[in-house]
Amino acid sequence: MLRLGLATAVSLLLLVSGVFSQRVARKPLPTEPLEKYDNSPAVAAPILEISPALVSPFGPYTSYQVNVDANGNNRVGDAANEPSICVDRNNPNRMSIGWRQFNSVASNFRQAGFAYTTTGGTRWIAPGVLQNNVFRSDPVLNSDNAGSFFYLSLLATFFDDLWRSITGGQSWTLVGPADGGDKQWFTIDNTNSSGHGFQYQCWSTDGNNYGGRQFTRSTNGGLTWMNPINIPNSPAWGTLDVDSTGNLFIGGVNLITNGIWCVRSTNAKNGAITPTFDQSTHVNLGGDIVFGQPINPEGLVGQVFLAADRSGTSTNDNVYMLASVQPSGFTIGSDVMFLRSTNGGTTFNAPVRINDDAVNHAKWHWFGTFSVAPGGRIDAVWYDMRNSPNNVTSQLFYSYSTDGGDGWSANVAVSNPFNPFIGYPNQQKIGDYITVVSDDAGANVAYAATFNGEEDIYYVRIPPSAAVAQRNLGNISTRSLVQTDEHVMIGGFIVQGTGTKRVIIRAIGPELTEFGITDPLANPRLELYNGTGALIGTNDDWQTTIIGGVITRNQVSDIQNSGLAPTAASESAIIADLQPGNYTAIVRGVNDTMGVALVEVYDFNPGAGSTLGNISTRSFVQTGEHVMIGGFIVQGSGAKRVIIRAIGPELTQFGITNPLANPTLELHNGTGALIGSNDNWQTTILGGIITSNQVSDIQNSGHVPTAASESAIIANLQPGNYTAIVRGVNNTTGVALVEAYDLN
Repeated sequence: MLRLGLATAVSLLLLVSGVFSQRVARKPLPTEPLEKYDNSPAVAAPILEISPALVSPFGPYTSYQVNVDANGNNRVGDAANEPSICVDRNNPNRMSIGWRQFNSVASNFRQAGFAYTTTGGTRWIAPGVLQNNVFRSDPVLNSDNAGSFFYLSLLATFFDDLWRSITGGQSWTLVGPADGGDKQWFTIDNTNSSGHGFQYQCWSTDGNNYGGRQFTRSTNGGLTWMNPINIPNSPAWGTLDVDSTGNLFIGGVNLITNGIWCVRSTNAKNGAITPTFDQSTHVNLGGDIVFGQPINPEGLVGQVFLAADRSGTSTNDNVYMLASVQPSGFTIGSDVMFLRSTNGGTTFNAPVRINDDAVNHAKWHWFGTFSVAPGGRIDAVWYDMRNSPNNVTSQLFYSYSTDGGDGWSANVAVSNPFNPFIGYPNQQKIGDYITVVSDDAGANVAYAATFNGEEDIYYVRIPPSAAVAQRNLGNISTRSLVQTDEHVMIGGFIVQGTGTKRVIIRAIGPELTEFGITDPLANPRLELYNGTGALIGTNDDWQTTIIGGVITRNQVSDIQNSGLAPTAASESAIIADLQPGNYTAIVRGVNDTMGVALVEVYDFNPGAGSTLGNISTRSFVQTGEHVMIGGFIVQGSGAKRVIIRAIGPELTQFGITNPLANPTLELHNGTGALIGSNDNWQTTILGGIITSNQVSDIQNSGHVPTAASESAIIANLQPGNYTAIVRGVNNTTGVALVEAYDLN
């Protein structure tokens, strides 16, 4: 289908908006375990093929593959998800990550994978699994003050066992059985309280061998565990932590009522008694925990994370909760929401939305998680679809707070985009969670991604100093009638900045029939030129790569994995890594055929050291569905100041003999609403985002049109999708240019 946010008719935008705002009943949470034994280990063939471990740079951030073999190589054909990370508190270069290891995507039989690093995450070694051919799931790792690592693992029986490493995760020794159940989590009291060294564990009410009892404690390093007890209001799918005095807090969701709870025990730190829970607070995260959604069909959109501040600063003993929730009243999309308590979990503030993009219930912000650094900084990470034009690809995003969650830094993408719907190991999900551990210099993140077409585990180090606001123009598209000679469609764009920009350029024709276009360009051909006019890439039918210029290898697999593969074999696409400069994409019909087409440029790495900007497309403007429609997306955080122009008579200077004499310009937002218009730039039309006379601003912009009959609008645009439509006054026709320039 046509990608959301691309150049489409206003009626389509309005239709999409209406669909996304429907409100229906929430899907109930499942009443069965999320983890269960299914395929036998015999189905999983051994890994025979290897390839180099993937390193994925993205601007100032680099992700390193973790699920490798004993020699540090990728194992082709396996899958891995649900990573949990722990860090040596005395030597932060030593870390270990555990995950669900699937030896073959043909089987969902999973084992307890693990890897270690001694180089701060730049190289990982994975010696194997905890036990060969033993079903294991839901890995949770933690560390104590002495530098010992612990690995809590769920067995097929819905009991857990605990493993310990004194070698930084290089080898593990079984400590013993650890009670537990489905979706277990544990924490270690590393404070100086009377509970120092105690381990606390909770798990779900489903996959539960104790009649619904969900909590246990070990006072001897996991050697033995007390008889499990009930937790008030039965919070599940959550985590737990202790404050600076050793008070214990548990967060989770009741699987029957969907209520989210924070439960406290002030005497769990007393090893001489059975703990009791003195407080249970129902919290409002602005939405619900959901399961089985399109973004992760057989898994969670996110679980409940809880952490306490032990910084000794003004935020000491704050209790925080965070989750990716589906906003109340909606049945698609999710946001990363945050809560804070300053009084020991008795009350919480109103929920704060951390993802700072424009509200769009078609977008998923999922697998949200966070941690608190020793100095009190809060680091949050999640998967985010805001930059995905077709709601397929996600990126890892990051934000931090230094004031206890009152204010959050501008969101930044810290990974390349990936398609979470590929590489499934006979189980349609990419796990249920990702994890992060913070120190005062940055965040250590373990996450799953499909950069190489498989589900793999990656590590990325995120220093807060590198997180800067990003406000980019991107994901550019224009639809118009393609004819021949000077009436072909010509799209121009500029890569700005210092770094290489990875893009996909597409020429779409037959797909437009799905949206009422009766005369699409049946076989569009795409050509890419650099600023000198040299042809640097071409394609005719995306399933056949034409090697040459910037295209150095077969691109079919990359296009398929991008989430932006054209729907018709006759449509064209090019993936290119472009240095800063000017570029032109030309769309023609094979054998000089004619029809309506769409030319598009998508930014694969909007967080890199370069941006797309100064966008223009030239084509022949007619009437009805053959007017020119240009689409662009403002990405990132904060307003973007742009000038949009509709140019006609000026084109005679460049040999165009039939320019559009009097072009009019309309600007629509992502809902399809008209937010600005102009006919003759020297006469401002007030309304929508245009609140004052713009003539002087246009004259001072450096982009003033040369003809009085040409049109221009200056706008301060919030992140979101925008569409510019160019028509001829009184249905006149001719060649025109639609442009969007970044004035920031």
